[in-house]
Amino acid sequence: MKSCGISLNMDTYLIITLTSILIATTSASIYGSENAINGINKVPKIEGQDVITWCTTSLLENQKCEKLAQSVLQDKGLFGKDFIELKCRRAFDTEECMSWVDQGEASLLGLDAGEVYVAGRYHSLVPILQELYGAGKPYQYSIAVVRKGALPSIQPGYGLSGLRGAKACFPGVGALAGWVMPIHVLMQEGGLKITDCNNHVKSAIEFFGDSCAPNSLKDMYNPIGDNSDKLCKLCSGGAGIRCTLADPYAGYEGALRCLIANNSGEIAFVRDTTVQHALLSHQILGGVTEDQFEIICRDGSRRPVTDSENCNWGRVPADAIVTSSAVSMEQRKKYQDFLQIIYQLYGEPNPLNKNYNNITNGFQTGGYNPYSSTESSRYPYDSFNRDNRFNNNFNNRQNEFEEDMNHKASTMPPFKNRVDSSGQPIESIFQLFRSNETTDLLLQDATVNFRVLKEEEQAAKHILNNKFVGGQAENAVLAIRGCPIKRATLCVTSDQEMDKCLKMRVALKAAFLSPTLVCWRGHSTRHCERAIAEGAADFALFDAADMLHAANMHRLVPFMQEIYSSGDNWYYAVAVAKEQDPDTDLTYLRGKNACHTGLGMAAGWVFPLAYLISNGWIRSYGCDGAHAAAEYFTKSCAPGALSAEYVDSATVPHDNLCHLCHGASFRRCRRDASEDYFGHVGAVRCMVEGGGDVAFVRHSAPAEVSAGRRREWWARDLLPDDLQLLCPDGTRAKMHEYKHCNLGKVPGSVLMGRPNHTELDTYSNLMVYAQQFYGAVTTDEFSFSMFYSPPPYSDLIFSDVAVRLKPLAHSKRSAEIVAGPALIRAARIVSCDAPQASYYVASDPDFLSHAYSNGVMGHLLAICLFFLALLR
Repeated sequence: MKSCGISLNMDTYLIITLTSILIATTSASIYGSENAINGINKVPKIEGQDVITWCTTSLLENQKCEKLAQSVLQDKGLFGKDFIELKCRRAFDTEECMSWVDQGEASLLGLDAGEVYVAGRYHSLVPILQELYGAGKPYQYSIAVVRKGALPSIQPGYGLSGLRGAKACFPGVGALAGWVMPIHVLMQEGGLKITDCNNHVKSAIEFFGDSCAPNSLKDMYNPIGDNSDKLCKLCSGGAGIRCTLADPYAGYEGALRCLIANNSGEIAFVRDTTVQHALLSHQILGGVTEDQFEIICRDGSRRPVTDSENCNWGRVPADAIVTSSAVSMEQRKKYQDFLQIIYQLYGEPNPLNKNYNNITNGFQTGGYNPYSSTESSRYPYDSFNRDNRFNNNFNNRQNEFEEDMNHKASTMPPFKNRVDSSGQPIESIFQLFRSNETTDLLLQDATVNFRVLKEEEQAAKHILNNKFVGGQAENAVLAIRGCPIKRATLCVTSDQEMDKCLKMRVALKAAFLSPTLVCWRGHSTRHCERAIAEGAADFALFDAADMLHAANMHRLVPFMQEIYSSGDNWYYAVAVAKEQDPDTDLTYLRGKNACHTGLGMAAGWVFPLAYLISNGWIRSYGCDGAHAAAEYFTKSCAPGALSAEYVDSATVPHDNLCHLCHGASFRRCRRDASEDYFGHVGAVRCMVEGGGDVAFVRHSAPAEVSAGRRREWWARDLLPDDLQLLCPDGTRAKMHEYKHCNLGKVPGSVLMGRPNHTELDTYSNLMVYAQQFYGAVTTDEFSFSMFYSPPPYSDLIFSDVAVRLKPLAHSKRSAEIVAGPALIRAARIVSCDAPQASYYVASDPDFLSHAYSNGVMGHLLAICLFFLALLR
């Protein structure tokens, strides 16, 4: 019996074991082997399909979102097939939220209309729903709130210029009603001047006194990092949050707090709904009452804070809910349906809404119906409607407009209170449009419904420009980013430079920089000088010696100068020879073959010839440097020597100055990039492969072509020790010893334009921003770099060895000051076109050269003394 019992137990054990193995195997095959023991494998939920993440920007907003998510889950059965799990994720600010939605890490985000523009422009987000307020209006008013009697400099009939220097409170840079509209109106009517075409925050800094404008130091609004903290002085946040959207004074409610707290601010730019919910409620702002404040109208008059319809700074579109443009239309419709049910369940209007007593169940019972979907209004909105605001019939026309205006886009069915089986109302577990101790969490508290945007309406442009608000909002957004000078035409001298210029144009356009860069093809540097003087082009980069010619002959002035890796705005002119050619000596080059950067250029022509002529080794032939060089050297490559623009056509042709040049056909010996031996790198190449004995270049040129820095075959095996410097005392030196072995300091190349400070400041500003975005040297074919030229070319437009462009102060915008006495003296020795005295006078007195002003005054003083002596 025992044996039978043992056998039975063994059989039972085997059955149980086999059954367990079978279950485990089955589970592994169905759910995955690693999860067989733990149970069912949880498939990751896909953002936007299985779960929707709403991005929030504060602790309170995230808490409200979590409550909404819990309510949705609790009422899951009421959503039916439209149910999607809702999650919340908190970001630091709205820009981080935009990035998350763009990258698919979140799906929904509520934005101010001004932020909708930024989201669409920089993050490809699109609106799918737009809020409605009051009687179902998709717009609000921008208003300026002050304490009664504050800012006495603003008086009726005198406009808004009295706001200069005022301490202002803004909800944040980029907010449509609280930043864009006020700045635009002040630009149009208040004397706020555009000081920086690519940073309107700087214009506000110049206009206002100490203020609080959150985000004024953020990268997007401070791209080159030179904004002052003037617009952060009144902000109150601690380290890490001060002057950000997390600052206590950020947002529309925060702007009112800034105005109220310690009387620090003098004026706050907010929305009319902000006053309604934050001020008139007597619950949010510490019990202050509306009779302590008033609003300033655009004509300088003042009205009660409740009269925003007749006293405002413009009508602004309502806020919107956005998602990624990568989301399919089918999925966007799913979001809309989901949000529609949320609204129907939890969208009870806020009792603080204006005219709430005239609203039943969240919608107006008479007159205008905010939930219709018929055709558009017979009264399209006129931009700013300035005439209407001061017209006695304004209110009648406004009411008529609102009564007849219908929403072409469909709206959601109105909110309805839920009732139990006995018909008794059930208290809602969540209020979508209430923020309790604050305002506008997730959505505006003033919201009463949503416009459901159709596919063709899902764009920032439609939010900013539609039949309800006209084009004023879009105009304001674009105008504050506008530029009084619409285009900047850069003159280039070769097809290769033209190609680079066109790429630069595309790059600057991609970075939304103003003014628009235009490329203009000149056939030579001299042609560019004339084109700029005549207005066909606006600016170009010139070698230091060409700068003197442009100033002397066409009165052009420099406004930016290249800075090199040494941190200096100059370089050394040097003479370079091959180490294996010990017979070449700087003190005796007669009969040698010379390679020059270009005829008339500072380091490759002016300084070497001036040195040789002034030391008596070359006959001067007056001031004809080309004749002198042709007689002294056997063969040369001096690009430009065959052009009458650089050589006096009356002299004997100097063909031997082009014998070493390498350009094909008509490009041979041209003074531009089409000649292979043009420029500093080209002159070294001429010496290495073209039969030259000496090359006159900048001191960095030998290093640029040796040690494998260039991949062309002629430079591939060139070592630093293969090249040596020729010193003025007849000795030689290594490449790095240029400080003690050179022919002089050469000023860096300059950008030049016509003598007009406004124009030159604009072009300078464009280049400063351009180098901020594209100043880094990259060889990626998909990127653009200002200071890089694709092989086999070099120094296209800008020098490849430059690291940045430095703006010249107004007082330094003189070719004479930039050139210095050494270059001017050298130019007079080798060129008959060089300025022989105080050489140029610009039409603008601010651009009188230092020498001219001193010289003229000296002559006048001498003449006066002479006549005084005669009279005595």
